[in-house]
Amino acid sequence: MKDERDEEGSKPFSTREELLEMFRNGWAFTEELMGENERLRYRIAQLEREKMDLSGTLMREMERLRMDNSQLAHKIDFFNDRFQQIEAENKDFAQRYVEVEEQNESLANLYVASYRLHSTLDPLEVIECISEILINMVGSEEFGLFVLDDESGELALAGYEGEIAAGRRFSGIDSAIDDGERVEEVVARTGETVIAKALGEQGDVWACIPLKIKQRIVGVIAVYRLLAHKKGLTSLDHRLLELLAGHAATALVSSRLYAEKDRKLRTMQGFMSLLRSK
Repeated sequence: MKDERDEEGSKPFSTREELLEMFRNGWAFTEELMGENERLRYRIAQLEREKMDLSGTLMREMERLRMDNSQLAHKIDFFNDRFQQIEAENKDFAQRYVEVEEQNESLANLYVASYRLHSTLDPLEVIECISEILINMVGSEEFGLFVLDDESGELALAGYEGEIAAGRRFSGIDSAIDDGERVEEVVARTGETVIAKALGEQGDVWACIPLKIKQRIVGVIAVYRLLAHKKGLTSLDHRLLELLAGHAATALVSSRLYAEKDRKLRTMQGFMSLLRSK
């Protein structure tokens, strides 16, 4: 019976010890949890700070990249503009090069043609050479070459292409200004070149240039129609016509003087032969 009472008396004590032990364990666990919680809170705060620092760093990096991108975009725009300018300059240079080559070729052809003009003293060959220059180099489809008669002051048709020049008839050229004068007569009287900027501006004449030796007018060249592919006369055509006018005038006068002297010489030779035969 005593043992049973001792056993029953020891049970509450054991329960209290267990409760205390459990309480101590719970308190330790709670402290551990609180410590862990504090540590986690500190870690969370640390991560928040790192996050904020990282966010600030990222924002600064993004701003730097945005500025770099903006600068690169400006540079790209600058280089694109510069490239377009250089491309335009290259095209302009290429166009000018082609124009210069065309001018050089035309001037070379004109030199050859002028050599042909002065290499013959036959008036018909001179007129034929002038016609070839007007057709092949200036691009004239219809034109007229008129020679001024020193005695009558009339313009006589010496060479032509087309129907317009063939139908031209002129009265004597005098110093009086007549409102009914044709362009060819005005040019022959004044010695001033007339070049139309558009068809119809000067009637049916695209260009009319005087043939002069110094200040003496010996004739005119009138261009009435251009070839189908030409819409107008260029500055190079103006230059060619001016050069042609000077060379043509000299060649025409030289060939006419030679023809007259040759005719007179043949007449005198025939007369001398006739005298000898008698």
